[in-house]
Amino acid sequence: MSLTPKNWHSFQHYKDRSPAWIKLHRVLLDDFDFARLPVASRALAPLLWLLASEYEDGNITASMDEIAFRFRMPHAELMTALT
Repeated sequence: MSLTPKNWHSFQHYKDRSPAWIKLHRVLLDDFDFARLPVASRALAPLLWLLASEYEDGNITASMDEIAFRFRMPHAELMTALT
Protein backbone atom coordinates (compact mmCIF):
# COMPACT_ATOMS: atom_id res chain seq x y z
CA MET A 1 0.00 0.00 0.00
CA SER A 2 1.16 3.54 -0.61
CA LEU A 3 -0.17 6.84 0.69
CA THR A 4 0.20 10.30 -0.80
CA PRO A 5 -1.18 13.32 1.07
CA LYS A 6 -3.95 15.20 -0.74
CA ASN A 7 -2.67 18.07 -2.88
CA TRP A 8 0.95 17.25 -1.98
CA HIS A 9 2.35 18.87 -5.14
CA SER A 10 0.46 22.09 -4.47
CA PHE A 11 1.95 22.61 -1.04
CA GLN A 12 5.45 21.13 -1.00
CA HIS A 13 8.17 22.36 -3.32
CA TYR A 14 11.39 20.71 -2.20
CA LYS A 15 14.15 19.55 -4.48
CA ASP A 16 15.83 17.44 -1.78
CA ARG A 17 14.05 14.94 0.39
CA SER A 18 14.07 14.95 4.19
CA PRO A 19 13.93 18.72 4.66
CA ALA A 20 14.37 20.08 8.16
CA TRP A 21 10.83 21.51 8.03
CA ILE A 22 7.69 21.43 5.88
CA LYS A 23 5.26 24.14 4.87
CA LEU A 24 1.96 24.28 6.68
CA HIS A 25 -0.37 26.61 4.85
CA ARG A 26 -2.84 28.77 6.75
CA VAL A 27 -5.49 27.99 4.12
CA LEU A 28 -5.89 24.66 5.93
CA LEU A 29 -7.96 26.52 8.54
CA ASP A 30 -10.62 27.11 5.89
CA ASP A 31 -10.42 23.70 4.19
CA PHE A 32 -13.93 22.30 4.57
CA ASP A 33 -12.92 18.70 3.82
CA PHE A 34 -10.11 18.81 6.37
CA ALA A 35 -12.36 20.36 9.04
CA ARG A 36 -14.92 17.58 8.57
CA LEU A 37 -12.38 14.84 9.31
CA PRO A 38 -12.56 13.13 12.70
CA VAL A 39 -10.17 14.62 15.27
CA ALA A 40 -7.91 11.55 15.09
CA SER A 41 -7.51 11.98 11.34
CA ARG A 42 -6.79 15.70 11.64
CA ALA A 43 -4.15 14.96 14.26
CA LEU A 44 -2.59 12.33 11.99
CA ALA A 45 -2.38 14.61 8.94
CA PRO A 46 0.68 16.66 10.01
CA LEU A 47 2.52 13.45 10.87
CA LEU A 48 1.75 12.07 7.41
CA TRP A 49 2.97 15.30 5.81
CA LEU A 50 6.23 15.09 7.74
CA LEU A 51 6.71 11.46 6.71
CA ALA A 52 5.76 12.19 3.09
CA SER A 53 8.53 14.79 2.94
CA GLU A 54 11.03 11.91 3.11
CA TYR A 55 9.68 10.23 -0.04
CA GLU A 56 9.93 11.06 -3.71
CA ASP A 57 6.73 12.83 -4.82
CA GLY A 58 5.34 12.51 -1.28
CA ASN A 59 4.35 8.89 -1.98
CA ILE A 60 4.78 7.01 1.31
CA THR A 61 5.63 3.41 0.51
CA ALA A 62 6.38 2.20 4.04
CA SER A 63 4.28 -0.61 5.49
CA MET A 64 1.54 0.24 7.96
CA ASP A 65 3.65 -1.39 10.70
CA GLU A 66 6.58 0.89 9.83
CA ILE A 67 4.34 3.96 9.82
CA ALA A 68 2.79 2.97 13.16
CA PHE A 69 6.30 2.63 14.60
CA ARG A 70 7.46 5.99 13.24
CA PHE A 71 4.38 7.67 14.72
CA ARG A 72 4.73 5.68 17.97
CA MET A 73 1.12 4.59 17.85
CA PRO A 74 -0.65 1.22 17.83
CA HIS A 75 -1.31 -0.25 14.38
CA ALA A 76 -5.07 -0.42 15.06
CA GLU A 77 -5.17 3.26 16.04
CA LEU A 78 -3.31 4.21 12.87
CA MET A 79 -5.72 2.23 10.71
CA THR A 80 -8.73 3.84 12.41
CA ALA A 81 -7.35 7.34 11.87
CA LEU A 82 -6.51 6.60 8.22
CA THR A 83 -9.99 5.27 7.57
